[in-house]
Amino acid sequence: MVNRFIDDNKEIFGLRWLCKQFGISPNCYYDYKKWVKKKYHQLLINIFKLIKYINYNNNRVIGYRTMRVFLKRYGYEFSNTTIHKYMNEELNLCAVIMRSKPGYKTGKKHKIFDNLLNQNFKVDCKNKVLCTDFTYMRQPNGKFRYNCSIIDLYDRVAIASFNGDYINTQLAIDALTQAL
Repeated sequence: MVNRFIDDNKEIFGLRWLCKQFGISPNCYYDYKKWVKKKYHQLLINIFKLIKYINYNNNRVIGYRTMRVFLKRYGYEFSNTTIHKYMNEELNLCAVIMRSKPGYKTGKKHKIFDNLLNQNFKVDCKNKVLCTDFTYMRQPNGKFRYNCSIIDLYDRVAIASFNGDYINTQLAIDALTQAL
């Protein structure tokens, strides 16, 4: 209580005179000042630890505005500017910002083939109309295998089936070669 009074009025009366009037040494007053700063620095260290903890548990993607909300839940009230200073200057923590996607460039259109079947899947002779389909199968190790199958629409029999690691034109060419 005395130290706070001295702190408030030292500009008016002078520090040494006030210490003499209250019967305390100036060193006692300076120890009090160190203790107050020590308390502040200990609070700051706890805040920094909490900011690092919150940042780590949120995949290091939150910014200073969201960090302010999290700190408010823990009972600490700070301004956006203070949180920004703590995160960016003191702790060197930055939010992950999603960059905007580049503009879409229209490319050359693919050739669209005519629909020759017109949903008429009834065929009068063998090897006249062949249909193909790609499918994928997940393996136990998490990878995919792709299958290209070719069927004859006359009797609905698979005449070729070919597997590959990639779904590409080479897989279709290999299946067609096997069918022919």
